Amino acid sequence: FATLIVSWVLTHQDQDPESGGVGIAAAIRNGSFVLNEGKRRDHIDPHVSLRVLMFSALASHLISVTSAFLMTVVAYRAAAQWLTSSETTTLANPTPLQYGLLCRTLGSSNIMGFLKSIQYVLRGTKRRASIPPVFKEALSIASVIYIFTHTVGGVDIWLHATTYSTAAMRPELSTESASFGVDFNSTLCPGSHTSKSKLPCLCSHDGWAFNYTDIIRTGYSTSFNESDSAFRVITLADEKDTAIVVPGSGMEYSEKTFVATTFAARAECKSINGLCKRVKEGAGTYTGNCSNIGYPTIPYILPEDMGIANFVFGFVNGSMAGQAEGIPDFPKGKWITQNPASLVVQLRWSLHLNADLIINQGETTVDLFPMPWVTLYATCDLAYYNATVQYHPSTDSWTLLNSTLTDPGLTSILWAPLIYQHATEQLTGALIGIAMKNNAKDQIMAALNQNLGRNALSQVSGALQPAPAREVYLMRSVVLGLYPATPLLLLIGLLYLYSTLALAMFIMAWTANYRAIVIPRELSGREEDSERSTLDLVQTYLTDPVPLLSESFPGWDGKDPQRSVANDALDMIYDGGGARERLRIGLHVGQTRFGLWRRTGRESFTP
Repeated sequence: FATLIVSWVLTHQDQDPESGGVGIAAAIRNGSFVLNEGKRRDHIDPHVSLRVLMFSALASHLISVTSAFLMTVVAYRAAAQWLTSSETTTLANPTPLQYGLLCRTLGSSNIMGFLKSIQYVLRGTKRRASIPPVFKEALSIASVIYIFTHTVGGVDIWLHATTYSTAAMRPELSTESASFGVDFNSTLCPGSHTSKSKLPCLCSHDGWAFNYTDIIRTGYSTSFNESDSAFRVITLADEKDTAIVVPGSGMEYSEKTFVATTFAARAECKSINGLCKRVKEGAGTYTGNCSNIGYPTIPYILPEDMGIANFVFGFVNGSMAGQAEGIPDFPKGKWITQNPASLVVQLRWSLHLNADLIINQGETTVDLFPMPWVTLYATCDLAYYNATVQYHPSTDSWTLLNSTLTDPGLTSILWAPLIYQHATEQLTGALIGIAMKNNAKDQIMAALNQNLGRNALSQVSGALQPAPAREVYLMRSVVLGLYPATPLLLLIGLLYLYSTLALAMFIMAWTANYRAIVIPRELSGREEDSERSTLDLVQTYLTDPVPLLSESFPGWDGKDPQRSVANDALDMIYDGGGARERLRIGLHVGQTRFGLWRRTGRESFTP
């Protein structure tokens, strides 16, 4: 059982790195062996059989059962010693009491017999005879066996009390096709992305994706996170608020882990309200012109002095686009942007409040004048990436594995919806609440970064298509058994020690050959003379009280000699059925001795 437990533990250790590694050293370091006990039948029932506990219980029970048998093997060793001492010296032989205690100890694994022998040994030398070697060795080995038996039982209880199970998700290689990745739909743009002789793909003087209404609808559906959207865009907070495109409606991947390619975007915006020239109005100021930081067209005022509106402008080599037709606002042949792309965000909304309520607010991030307008200006570097991500179903989370900047041609297609103002109002709506609740620059810029990156990918999602994923594993719910290392290793060690002890006892018994008694054919009733091992006979005398009774109550039928060497203890004593052969227990008439005696029928019996 020790080898079975070791083999099972080493072959069923959980391979997942979260379990702390495999091997005995890892289990000692982590404090427990983590075993994969198998799959759960369903999501409701988390229970499976903990096999090591079953093996432990079986081993403990087997040792308890076999300890009595092992005592009889020890009796062979004691028998060989007794036979030898019977031929050499009398002091090395046991006294009648010592023989009775030996018979009681070796004949069963009863704790009372064992304790009586210990009690006898602990008596003073004045109250007992000297203890012969045969008694000392037999009692010592019996003590070790008894201690082993109950120690294994105690460790088994310890292991059962401290072992527990837990449910976990583990991967299983999936053979099903899985299009959980994201790629650009190249059929929309069969030509080169970097041609300077014409507008970027999907761009025109009439608008972005003007002839592809489904692309525009998908973009808005993704932007507003609608349930039937083909894609979703999420933000990875631990990756500097990088936005990535992930599968949406119709893609069931909640129980799978995989690696997939996709697109990512990350914005880094900086407020320029406090950097541009300021114009004083009443008790406050507002942004007048940003030519001092390289943006002479900001703020952008609508033609015919119609005021300031919400815009996301694109800048390429100092040229601005987005104020009229979108990408065509760039000079011809100047619309290929670098990556990261350069943007200027101009957002304004009305605030119908008394000026006295807001006059003391800071003006570093937004302008609160002229009343009742609130205006935000920011420059942004927007980077687009070809990204590789991994999905983790246990936490419903994504990890960005690596990313590389997209080439300028593809970047010029991806950023176009922003320049056509497809996401401007979404940005404004997202920032109003944050900007008016808290004028802290860091918080407002963080919100702008998140929303700009997310909308930059959402609006272009209609031009994307699913792509095959790799390393797709179906996450199965399994039960992990956590077995504390200390009781389990202690149990294994005890089982190996017990096995070694048992093997040693068997070898000693096997090699303890002794003389045999020749039984004449006229006594045995056989055709030829037979032999009976004296070692077997003495072993029987040490483990069974029946042979001793055969001497106290002979049959007197002439067959007592052959019964004394019978192969079976049941055949060693006369078992007549008459009234005379029946034993009585009590006081003999006229005597003060209590004991067993045969009654002829004429004697009186005093109970």
